[in-house]
Amino acid sequence: MSSSAVNLQSAARGAQDTQEVLAPSSRIHQYELIRQLGSGGMGTVYLARDTRLGRRVAIKLLQTQSPSFTQRFILEARATARCSHENIVIIYEVGEVHGKPFMVLEYLQGQPLQKVVGGQRLPPARVVELMVPVVRALVCAHGEGIVHRDLKPDNILVTDAGSIKVLDFGIAKVLQGDESSSERSRVAPASAAEGLSAELSHLTQNGALVGTLPYMSPEQWGNGVTVDHRTDLWAVGIILFRMLAGRHPLEPLRGPQLAVTAFLDEPMPRLRDVAPDVPVALADVVDRCLLKRKEERFHDATELLRALEAFLPGRYAPELRIDESPYAGLSSFQEADADLFFGRSREIAALVSRIRDRPLMAVVGPSGAGKSSFVRAGLVPALKRSGEPWDAVVIRPGRDPLGALANIVAPLLNSSDSLAQDLKEHHTLVERMRAEPGIVGTVLRGRARRDRRRLLVFVDQFEELYTQVANPQERLAFTACLSGIADDATAPMRVVVSIRSDFLDRVPEDERFMAELGQGLFFLSSLGSDGLRDALVRPAEMAGYRFESPHMVDSMLQHLEATQGALPLLQFAATQLWEQRDTARRLLTQQRYDEMGGIAGALASHADSVLARLPSESRTLVRALFLRLVTPERTRAIVSLEELQELSRDTGQILALADQLVQARLLVVQTGSGAAGATVELVHESLIHQWPTLHRWLDETQDDSAFLDQLRNAARQWHTKGRDSGLLWRGEMVEEAQRFQRRYVGELPQVQLDFLKAVASQAARSTRWRRMLVIGAMVFLSLLVAASAVALVNIRESKQEAEHQAREARKAEVAAQRSLAEAKAEALARQKAQEEEQAAQKKVQEEQQKKLELFQQLREANADYERANDGLTRAVRQARLSERKAKRAKKASDESERRAREDRERALRAVESLQEKLRQEKERQERTIEMGPVPSLYLDKEAK
Repeated sequence: MSSSAVNLQSAARGAQDTQEVLAPSSRIHQYELIRQLGSGGMGTVYLARDTRLGRRVAIKLLQTQSPSFTQRFILEARATARCSHENIVIIYEVGEVHGKPFMVLEYLQGQPLQKVVGGQRLPPARVVELMVPVVRALVCAHGEGIVHRDLKPDNILVTDAGSIKVLDFGIAKVLQGDESSSERSRVAPASAAEGLSAELSHLTQNGALVGTLPYMSPEQWGNGVTVDHRTDLWAVGIILFRMLAGRHPLEPLRGPQLAVTAFLDEPMPRLRDVAPDVPVALADVVDRCLLKRKEERFHDATELLRALEAFLPGRYAPELRIDESPYAGLSSFQEADADLFFGRSREIAALVSRIRDRPLMAVVGPSGAGKSSFVRAGLVPALKRSGEPWDAVVIRPGRDPLGALANIVAPLLNSSDSLAQDLKEHHTLVERMRAEPGIVGTVLRGRARRDRRRLLVFVDQFEELYTQVANPQERLAFTACLSGIADDATAPMRVVVSIRSDFLDRVPEDERFMAELGQGLFFLSSLGSDGLRDALVRPAEMAGYRFESPHMVDSMLQHLEATQGALPLLQFAATQLWEQRDTARRLLTQQRYDEMGGIAGALASHADSVLARLPSESRTLVRALFLRLVTPERTRAIVSLEELQELSRDTGQILALADQLVQARLLVVQTGSGAAGATVELVHESLIHQWPTLHRWLDETQDDSAFLDQLRNAARQWHTKGRDSGLLWRGEMVEEAQRFQRRYVGELPQVQLDFLKAVASQAARSTRWRRMLVIGAMVFLSLLVAASAVALVNIRESKQEAEHQAREARKAEVAAQRSLAEAKAEALARQKAQEEEQAAQKKVQEEQQKKLELFQQLREANADYERANDGLTRAVRQARLSERKAKRAKKASDESERRAREDRERALRAVESLQEKLRQEKERQERTIEMGPVPSLYLDKEAK
């Protein structure tokens, strides 16, 4: 048998043994296998669970018995395990089972970069976002003396969580001693390769053809040049070229034709010649990676990383107006602020990945986590630079969620120039949406398909649907419209809602909407310390400023470790610090930070300072205004400017005050579109929790907040219905209103004052009516007493007359008793006579009963006679029939004729006998008749 056949049989036995060992539910140490994920030339990867630590892992098992491959496999594990980096796959354990090596890796869910890109061109910003983590992984690996040597899109994984992982350092090369000392010192210290150099010497020889052809550097093609870390930089350049240009630099060459890469005198095509729209500076970076002489490329991955990071979104300084702050303060980041939005790159990538497969998503998180900024300044710009055409519309439910939806649909339907006509069509559209919730999705999908663009509908502050809309039917109509928009993953529509996590349990009110939303929940936690640091430091750096000391930054972050809503507070403090910056030294100084009270006092001191600058007569109105902008649940309320004007009889005063607070960035006014008016709200919820003055006001009016909400709704309804008296409060609510008026020191809108006045007037009228009823009752009782006295005199006289009449009555009683005795005797006689009469009547009745029974017997006898007569008739008819039959059969048989005669004779005798019986019965009846009268019924039958 040849050696090759022996090797094949050995390999087959090895594969068979492996399959037996790695059957589902089998175990390797504490790992229980679940299923096979895939297999390659060297090994098979299985999904398994770590029964000890309770996590899922991937197990890679070598399926060959070649000692050299086994050793290479072990070296891959050792090399990768030494590179501890967030962008390199983690190795948990290395071992052997049944003589075969295995390693346990972190289990990653996602797609290879090759599948994510799909051969299409990507925008430069998106390309850089994808490749910077790869280069960071190379920096770590090269620092450990490891060269990947097979970097390609298939070895780069984009996880579902949005992170980038570099896989398979399986043919990594540790720099050998024959390289120059300068190169060795630049990649890693000499000690980094100790212990591996001897083991690798017979596995990875200089000049060996190892790698994937389209991504191999000139030195990998065996041109006599040593392979080192710059081989990986070449592969990065090829990947960048393919994503930016949509093709390989040497297209259409394939396979062995790519060997021209090794010809050092023939330069690679320049990126700008293939993709002229790529920024010149970025194209120069790619071209430098693809210089065939490795000495001319970037010196190391760190230098390449610095060059690429300059093109990350937000790394180039945006055009800021003079004195414009790079911080958002208490306001949400908008799409235009995308270059200043930091700390959420991983979450943004994860949501971009998920939203491609989910038509309806919810960004869920606590207050202050930055949900609105995350979508507006993170997700929307990321989608627009992803290579696909995206548009985005933003709405907030407010008090009229259907109206907010109608505002984005109406421009696609209306064509009138009249404001009155627009208002009428807006109202008609809202009613149609309530009856036909699918109309919104139909219109928006039509627009998206017509423009050949994808559309994102962002519903910001989704919890307002429950804090601002009291009617459940209105809420259900709104969620039904959203379901109609995001109904299928293949449609060009996506809906994203942002909702506070403590309101998530309200969504199941609409079961269908919750069933769809439940599959698209994206939980956004508060920013960690690293994210907060980026959000604080990097905007200042982009504007050309820096913090005076690292300790200052650490102190600011330390104050926010356990703070709810840390991001807006940090942004606001940074904004305040920016306004007091040292422009000469371009510094944000510690002295200014201490003077403003640090993070904790920045917001409170600012609000208090604004309040202190207001006139004393305005502070009561400010208190009422802020209390109106907070719901009983202590969340922000969106209030129309018209409703705020009701807080004061002087509408100009309330407008001027609201404008002052907006200028002070404590309030924000949003101008409505379509039929909607301007609305006012607190700039951020952190004011509710972090401003002690407002917190004290809320505590003082805690008992009144619910009553004020009831008063506000009742007064509005009363006023809307033409001030119908039937809508005024009665009973206990009147007493509560009176107590409220006695203790409340704030101002109330005129409508509410009128309502309370009408309630009091109605209560006063009711009191007067009750008083009149009491007086009338007292007069009635007095008259009743006088009448009782007169009646008493009459009773006394009547008593005397009654005594006289009693004596007369006794005399009459004696006479009556005698008459009664006589009447009783007479009655007894009449009773006896009646009893005798009844006995006689009973006897007559008994005789009549006997006669009736006799008549009944006669009737039954008559019936028997009729039945007998019928039988006789039938017998005669039968006899005649037999006679006719006999005559017809006479010639045929004499015997039949004889029998017929006998039958006839017997019939005749029977007739005679029956006639004799009938005659006798008739005579008996005649004798019976002589005994008494015969009923008419019987006589009639006799006549018949």
